[in-house]
Amino acid sequence: MAIGNPSTVSVTLAEYGNAVLRTRLLNLFSFSDIDPAIANIVAFNMVDSIDAVVLNVLVGGTNVIREQAGSMVLSGGANSSIASTDVIQSRDVRAAVTKLRTNKALPRKGTLYWAAIHPEVSYDLRSESGTIAGWRAPHVYSAPGSVWAGEIGSYEGAYFVETPRSFNDTTGSSSTRVFYTLFAGQQALAEACGEEFHVVIGPVVDKLMRARPIGWYGVAGWSIYRQQALYQVRTTSSIHTT
Repeated sequence: MAIGNPSTVSVTLAEYGNAVLRTRLLNLFSFSDIDPAIANIVAFNMVDSIDAVVLNVLVGGTNVIREQAGSMVLSGGANSSIASTDVIQSRDVRAAVTKLRTNKALPRKGTLYWAAIHPEVSYDLRSESGTIAGWRAPHVYSAPGSVWAGEIGSYEGAYFVETPRSFNDTTGSSSTRVFYTLFAGQQALAEACGEEFHVVIGPVVDKLMRARPIGWYGVAGWSIYRQQALYQVRTTSSIHTT
């Protein structure tokens, strides 16, 4: 058997970074130790910033499943048809996982695909009722810890990661907010890294040693590698109010 040549995609590298200036005056006048707070703020800024960049790449995938007017649409359709009652359901998860398996996408963890879901969409999935195939029924006895902690965990062939950074917009019917729940296997995303993201402690150039810069920096780029390994489910949330 001969191993075929790998497919290639173009990835554009770019610089990313941010920095703050920690001053001696702030340290002396603050009510608490500000260094741990600054470290947390810088770290979270790095995560938020890079997640947003990667997310904008992932939502460019072409495989979309929508809830529209009470029905699941596996292909076609438009966000403008998603009404305020079109929340995520177990069937959407099953469909996304089924399509990934049909496309021979390699799972991310064991036999499970990765799924990123907004907490307000997670609420609807965990609140689904009226069917034995809903999320809660199989978890009550087999994994009560997930119920107690309010975690989705693994369900219908995917392991879920809740994140408030999940992409959403107001492109639904009458400006209904539409949330994008992503499902991915291996090879969904290609990454090129020129320099790993890391914290940078800048030089103190102030003559009185009062100002110390701290920030983060990295050089990288991302592109969708295999469309067949990436699906998104677009729905609204029943509890989103703003």
